[in-house]
Amino acid sequence: MAFKLGVASIALIACSSAFSAVTIAVPEEIKLLAVNDQEIRSGLFSSAQQVKVNAGENVINLRYQQYFEHHNGAHDILKSGVITLKTPILQDGENYRLALVNPPKDFDAAKEFKDQPSVGLYNQKNQLLVQQTGAKASSTGWLSGSLRNKTVDATQNTTAVNQPAAVYTAAAVFPSEKTTPATLPTQKQAQGKEQQLIQLWQQASKAERQKFMSWLAEQAN
Repeated sequence: MAFKLGVASIALIACSSAFSAVTIAVPEEIKLLAVNDQEIRSGLFSSAQQVKVNAGENVINLRYQQYFEHHNGAHDILKSGVITLKTPILQDGENYRLALVNPPKDFDAAKEFKDQPSVGLYNQKNQLLVQQTGAKASSTGWLSGSLRNKTVDATQNTTAVNQPAAVYTAAAVFPSEKTTPATLPTQKQAQGKEQQLIQLWQQASKAERQKFMSWLAEQAN
């Protein structure tokens, strides 16, 4: 029985495909540029409030951008370089959110923060899944990160080569072939093939389920 379940799991994985069923909320201080190389179009001074992506792993290009209005009526918009965040496996039907890690509380703090901002991805239980810090910006003064000098170009989504490695937490889920048993949560280690098959079935579309049932009927003959 265990062998049949193992074969069935492999078959369902092979016939499954990604589908848009995950929502990520985005605060106005984070400007989305692209998801999986698909450009996100939004206003110059605003970002998408939420974005729908495929279940599974995704690559998100973003930047920190914040508007400040001063007491004398002047204003500044500080922005960072591009940050590339690779998500762990996002579960079908669940909601996630992006947020700044240790966000600045005033303009002076923001001038330093935008040189190397940190962004976190949280699940609907408010658990941090991954934290990504941007590459350290060149010391060229804060005006280089302000719209006083240049306009935001949302097409410049190249990842900085010196971007620090992402920090993933125990709550993050990865494909089993890419994760060692020591890094998996205890609950995942104890999970049997039956539970894995149930999860795969729940994530499959109606067409994928029909295809799988046809294959399973052939195995019974």
